[in-house]
Amino acid sequence: MRLSATAVIAGLCASSHAFSDSSPFILFSTAKLSKPISQEQLQSSSTILESTKQLLSSCPTSRYLFISQPNLNAGHLSSKAAVPKLSDTLSYAATSYSVAEVIGELDVKSIAAYIRDTCELPPSAIDVIDLLPVPSSAAEGVNILKKNDDELGMVLEQYKTSAEGSYTVVCTAGPRTEKPQTYTAEFTDSGAGHSELKRQLHDVNAVGRRARSDKNLPLFEKYQYFTPGIFMGLIALIILMSILYAGISALASLQVSYGAFDKEMGPAAQKKQQ
Repeated sequence: MRLSATAVIAGLCASSHAFSDSSPFILFSTAKLSKPISQEQLQSSSTILESTKQLLSSCPTSRYLFISQPNLNAGHLSSKAAVPKLSDTLSYAATSYSVAEVIGELDVKSIAAYIRDTCELPPSAIDVIDLLPVPSSAAEGVNILKKNDDELGMVLEQYKTSAEGSYTVVCTAGPRTEKPQTYTAEFTDSGAGHSELKRQLHDVNAVGRRARSDKNLPLFEKYQYFTPGIFMGLIALIILMSILYAGISALASLQVSYGAFDKEMGPAAQKKQQ
């Protein structure tokens, strides 16, 4: 399960902006550890705690270093240049395990207490370091990350020389000292927005006053009886009635003599019958 420093850093920065209240988790060791159950880059703190205990239950190394860096997120580890000494140490690790987004607070002291009780190691074999919190300001954050990386580099150098090449490092954010930044809407022309709201409120009030005043108006002023639809209907009705009147008048103008339908009784009629 050996991973390069570039792969670990890339995995951390893959979702660096997914959750502002999450934190990264890094574990690396000089010993070859078993593969964790979950390889997802978004996990809860309880899941990470159980996976870490499972990995370290066999007490694989002689020394352990637990690092807490408050307010750290995956965006701070988006490149090797941000933490060069940590990246160099990761490149020599036999086992590297990282999670970009850990939801919930993960206390490294609880993991240290578990190792102390399980492995029965002397107090000098387990170290817990609290680094400076990373501020929310980008410029100040770069400086604090550099200072923390330098301090961590010196400690890791001592581990390489005095721990007989057998050590495990767990790095996480620890308790958060700053609330995550949330989005605040900014309007470039706030006066226009306020004036628009006032205009809409004025229109609503005017409609309400007009509705109250309409109650006292006469019937023909309060309602509209002659609408464009009614006007079009009347025009069509006049045209149809004109056509009907012309047809009836044509039928009424026909004239037929009274003897047109009488039976002919003259000599010509008798010859036809013969």
